[in-house]
Amino acid sequence: MLRSRPAKLALIALGGLFLLAACPTFADEDSLGVAPDTIDALPSVVLTSPDSGQVLPAVSQPFRAGESLRFSVQYGIIHAGSAWLEVASATMPDGRPGFQLTARAESNSFFSHFYKVRNRIESLWDRDGRFSWRYSEDRHEGKYKTRTEIRFDPNRHEAIYSNGDTLPIPPNVQDALSAFYFTRYQPLPLGGSVVFDYHASHKSQPLEVRVIGRDRVDTPAGTFECVMVEPLLRAGGIFKNKGRLVIWLTDDERRMPVLMKSRVLMGSISVVLQEIRNGSG
Repeated sequence: MLRSRPAKLALIALGGLFLLAACPTFADEDSLGVAPDTIDALPSVVLTSPDSGQVLPAVSQPFRAGESLRFSVQYGIIHAGSAWLEVASATMPDGRPGFQLTARAESNSFFSHFYKVRNRIESLWDRDGRFSWRYSEDRHEGKYKTRTEIRFDPNRHEAIYSNGDTLPIPPNVQDALSAFYFTRYQPLPLGGSVVFDYHASHKSQPLEVRVIGRDRVDTPAGTFECVMVEPLLRAGGIFKNKGRLVIWLTDDERRMPVLMKSRVLMGSISVVLQEIRNGSG
């Protein structure tokens, strides 16, 4: 039996492993801005004003098939599990080349005895058009299990759910996982935002990714110069109760995620890069 309060809270926080691994996650509209305990407490952070005029240029190939990033998921000082972001080659329904994007999260062996997390999401993503063809989500969190699939028809501009629901979508729409990889390609205005169309939970909306500033991050995988971004969805999002997410991307041609921090109702979750496998395809 778990007796310590931090350990009990860690079990509850493990449900957030999937959300952090999936990226992006979203801030609730009442919590826009930068969380003081996430950013202001870090002396190395250089915040950038919106009128700075500094823009990180667009990147032509930030990742390749075969890229695999392994992360440790921490609830405070407690190691709760691991997460992976992976890219594989795939062929689109129309025969064009693409990527199979995968995010996985697992509780470690200790916590799995009490609250097992085995979550996986996948996105079938058009490499050249940079839009989603299919999104699937398979979640196992304790006794809770669910599976969701959305197919995107770029010709009819429709999202077709596994239960038969069909909804209109804008051209070149992103899903909950491809939105993160799409962001890695974009020019990033320091102090500004990147906005693009996103579809999830039966809604198509603009997704804003705020570019906060620069920071240097030490991880077990190395030390990296980074730019920090924060995905925002003003109509609400996955994290409730003023939850929010800040992501540290490398300030280079890879825009690789090395750190994610989220404040949730009962503390904070950190996802820290442990191991890198570079893609070759």
